[in-house]
Amino acid sequence: MPDPKVAAPDDGAADSGDVERYEALRRGVLEGRPDGWRLGLALLQRKGVASWMRMGRSLPAQPVARPQAAGGVVGGELVGVLANMALVCARTG
Repeated sequence: MPDPKVAAPDDGAADSGDVERYEALRRGVLEGRPDGWRLGLALLQRKGVASWMRMGRSLPAQPVARPQAAGGVVGGELVGVLANMALVCARTG
């Protein structure tokens, strides 16, 4: 008897998009990247794989490419720089 808490995906089978999205999420988690929320990590943890798959199928086919930060500075580094600037401004009044 199936677990009543878990709903099966509508078509019952994973498509290649599901696999690619899952592998991107898995890779991000294993590498310790903080962007798992963009890939549906919280939904996967709270609602399960079936809900995560349904959400992924409702997204546009191609994700919008994010522009690269200037000078090779990436997300976490940029946040650190901005946080330090804010702290210096707060201290000097």
